[in-house]
Amino acid sequence: MATNQVASTQTQNIVPVQAAFNTTGQCLGLVGPGGAYFSPPLTSDVITGATIDNSPIGSTTPSTVNATNVSVNGNLVISATAPTIASGFGTSPTIVGFSTAAFAVTVGSGGAASGTISLPAAPNGWAVACQDVTNSSTVFAQQSASTNTSVSVTGYSVTTGLPTNFIAGDKLVFTAMAY
Repeated sequence: MATNQVASTQTQNIVPVQAAFNTTGQCLGLVGPGGAYFSPPLTSDVITGATIDNSPIGSTTPSTVNATNVSVNGNLVISATAPTIASGFGTSPTIVGFSTAAFAVTVGSGGAASGTISLPAAPNGWAVACQDVTNSSTVFAQQSASTNTSVSVTGYSVTTGLPTNFIAGDKLVFTAMAY
C-alpha cells in the first residue's frame, strides 16, 4: 500500500525590525515591516541618557543610538568618560580614547613594566583586556590589579613569563568593562 509522501521544508526569514519607545524611554514593543507590532510591550527595558535616531526601516542612513553610558539593571558596564593615566607606562605616556569601550596607551620614554589607568566609579571594579600591539611577540600585557576606580596592567616576557618592561613607543590597546 502506497502512502502519501509530503515534502517537509523549513524556511527562516530574517526580518528587519525596530523598537518603539515612549517619551520616557520605555520600549513599547518590536515593530516589523508595515508597522505591525509582533511583540508585547517590554516593561523592564529602559534607555536613559540617549539619543535615538528613529528613522524608518529602509532609509538611506542606519538608525543609531548615542548613549552616555551603557548600564545593565542600573549598573555601569561601559562608560563614556575617557580614562586617564594615573601612573606608570614610562615618562610622559599618552592615552587616546573617548570611552572605556576601547582606548590606547602609548608607552612613554624609558619604558615601564606596568602602569595604572584611572576609570570612572564602577559598582565593584574593572576587568580589562590589554594587548601590546607593537611588540606582541616579546611582551604580553596582563591585568594585575583592580579597584572600583582604577586598573593596573603589567608587562610579562613571552619567553620567561617574568615581568618585563614595555618599550618606549609601544602601543597598548585596552577594552574595559565594569563589574
